[in-house]
Amino acid sequence: MISYMKIMLGETPYLLRTPEEFDYSVEGEAEVLARRRDDPRALMILAEADGEIIATSDVMPMGTKSRTLHRATLGMSVRQDYWRLGIGSAMMERLIAHARQSGFEQIELEVVSTNRRAIGLYVKYGFQVYGTRPHGIKYPDGSYADDYLMRKVL
Repeated sequence: MISYMKIMLGETPYLLRTPEEFDYSVEGEAEVLARRRDDPRALMILAEADGEIIATSDVMPMGTKSRTLHRATLGMSVRQDYWRLGIGSAMMERLIAHARQSGFEQIELEVVSTNRRAIGLYVKYGFQVYGTRPHGIKYPDGSYADDYLMRKVL
């Protein structure tokens, strides 16, 4: 998982960290994965090819407070070599089904406004933009990108 994240963070400007900022130890990453595994409302999916992780996605509760238990958050990444193969769509269908089965009423996500491929996938599955965060991302060259806040009502 650590190797996959470093590859993904180096491939795309759409994730929140740089490869250098991903400093999880094996033990730290194991703790993160164990928390997701042990939460019955959370689901993490990995796709593999030739023994390597090529995509990850997850849906999990927004928090533990009673007033947000109806909300889930979704995240997804697919290595560029594996774009346009239907992996994102297959993951999305499974995550939405799990969210419904887990009693969530809506799924939320954040996406960089210039990430047209991801936005297209999310719209295909019924997500709508409900807000924009101006200058949500700042790149090393000093440029900015906005974030879209999206949600799907289940």
